[in-house]
Amino acid sequence: MLWWILMVFALAILSYLSTVGALFTLEVRYPFLTSTFINILILACIAGAVVRTLRKMKKGEKEILIQRVKELEEEVKALKEKSDS
Repeated sequence: MLWWILMVFALAILSYLSTVGALFTLEVRYPFLTSTFINILILACIAGAVVRTLRKMKKGEKEILIQRVKELEEEVKALKEKSDS
């Protein structure tokens, strides 16, 4: 996750420098397309970070539900043993 944030930070700096006109001192034929490309990369990095976060949350929810199911199964076993006795 840290790498995603660092990539977004670096791309944001590049985007700012491109917008100001300080990034490309060379004669770039289409500076607008370069800025657009950097902004698309920023969007892709943010989308990747969001997807990764959502997957981690979903995995955590599954672990909690599996633990709860095990607890309920133990309770059912205990109730069956009480009723059999």
